[in-house]
Amino acid sequence: MKWWNGKIKGCSSLSKQQILLQQCLAVWPRRGKTLLEINCGHGLFSPLLWECGFDLTATELRPELRLQAADIMGGRAEILAAADDYLPFDDDYFDSVVLHLTAVDKNGIDAAVNEALRVTSRGLAVTFWNSTSLAYALHRIQGSKNPWPGPAHSWWQVWRALKDTKIGRLYGASTLAGPRKFWDGICPLSCCTRMLRLPFGAWGVMRLDLESARPVTPMPLKIKRARLRSHEPIMECGSKNSLNSP
Repeated sequence: MKWWNGKIKGCSSLSKQQILLQQCLAVWPRRGKTLLEINCGHGLFSPLLWECGFDLTATELRPELRLQAADIMGGRAEILAAADDYLPFDDDYFDSVVLHLTAVDKNGIDAAVNEALRVTSRGLAVTFWNSTSLAYALHRIQGSKNPWPGPAHSWWQVWRALKDTKIGRLYGASTLAGPRKFWDGICPLSCCTRMLRLPFGAWGVMRLDLESARPVTPMPLKIKRARLRSHEPIMECGSKNSLNSP
């Protein structure tokens, strides 16, 4: 991971990942809302989530990464030790959850997704490296000496894991669509690495918006406009001749 963050390609790709994540979470309410970041690593996305306005809590199982994340965040967020398939929180404890997939098989993905859904009340966003991408295919074919940034999962495998929950509305987008040499922002072809609504980018985000009852603003009552009555004489007290009476 140090290699990934140390080179220009790593920095450039990280900025595109952050932009994609920010765009995908833009529909979620933020002010006064809590968000849990699962598998935060050493805090690549934690500052962004905090700056978006969420009341952030993060979890990371590996102590060395947890220390790095705590150093980056300072006192802005609480970094806790927890596995993604066993979280120390009550049901619906957080408004929203961001899960960075680190599992290596289907069972691990399902366990992490189900546990994340248990502790969220409004929505879940899952980030992952996409094996159904041109960059990953070239990486495997060419036998690149540079390691792939993280565990790679099929887009459709992650989509199916979320779809099988049969709750909410699912949305997906990806970035870093071209070969890795195009991930550098200096490259004139780097425009193809921006946000895509197709499953071809090397890094993807899937957002599951949970369907929950929300307060509905009542429609204004339709009141018929009252008709103005025609001019009427002012009522008089007594008879007209009362002033002339003796």
